[in-house]
Amino acid sequence: MIIIFAIIILLSLGAIGYVVAPKIPQLASIETEHLPEERQARKKKEIILKRIEQEGKLARERWVLRLAPVGRLWAVIQFTFRRYVGRVERLWRHEESVKKRFEKSRIPVVETRSQLSACIKEGENALAAGAFNKAEEYFIGAIKLDTKSVAAYRGLADTYSQQGAETEAEETYRFLFKLDPTSDTVAVKLGEIAAAKNNIQEAIEWYQQAVLINDSLSPRFYRLAELFLAVQEPQTAREAILSAVALEPKNPKYLDLLIETAILAGDRKLAEQSFQELRLVNPDNQKLVSFKERIEKM
Repeated sequence: MIIIFAIIILLSLGAIGYVVAPKIPQLASIETEHLPEERQARKKKEIILKRIEQEGKLARERWVLRLAPVGRLWAVIQFTFRRYVGRVERLWRHEESVKKRFEKSRIPVVETRSQLSACIKEGENALAAGAFNKAEEYFIGAIKLDTKSVAAYRGLADTYSQQGAETEAEETYRFLFKLDPTSDTVAVKLGEIAAAKNNIQEAIEWYQQAVLINDSLSPRFYRLAELFLAVQEPQTAREAILSAVALEPKNPKYLDLLIETAILAGDRKLAEQSFQELRLVNPDNQKLVSFKERIEKM
């Protein structure tokens, strides 16, 4: 019985295979693109690819526009750097020529000092003649011989100052003051630079250092008085201008500012005394009438 059932099952399966087998190639050849889902998916893919291509093109165009100024900036940087390198090479060649000019097989200390003095002298002569580039080269050559030469740095700072290179001048004067903190003239230079930049408080500090180092020069006290008035400190300005007048009691310019400062400070007695001094020293001073009227109103 079991054998009969097995034979029937096998015959049934064979019949199914005979009917379905010829249909398999037809099923395989059905074009999936005719299915709605497949068409939608393929259409989405095409749209996405097209959008990616368009975005890529726009991005490339945007970066070209953005990088164009960068390219120009890079060209400027390269040009500036080439100029700088050329300048350094030129200064180096000059330094080498200066060294060779004085070099011998063995150079004692005294001779090195002689080289330094000669180089600084050349720089000073060039500076006096207005040959700023030459002066700069000589002073840098001197610094090459002695990296702590105060005279060389002073000459270089003065060169930059007269040349109008304010940043380089300030940096060099600051370094010079570190080398020589007893230099009142360098403190004054830094005070002038600060005042020119309208950094009044810093200018006052530099001038204060200058008068602490050397209190025998009246113009510095006069300048201090002007600076204190600029920051609305007439009381302190009065002390500064009094110091200037003490050094030059008959200076009309100083007496003029002393009267002005005394009036602003509310010191009528000092204003009257100073007025009488100015009237004796400079009776034709056109400000006397104005000063008298202002003093009487105090």
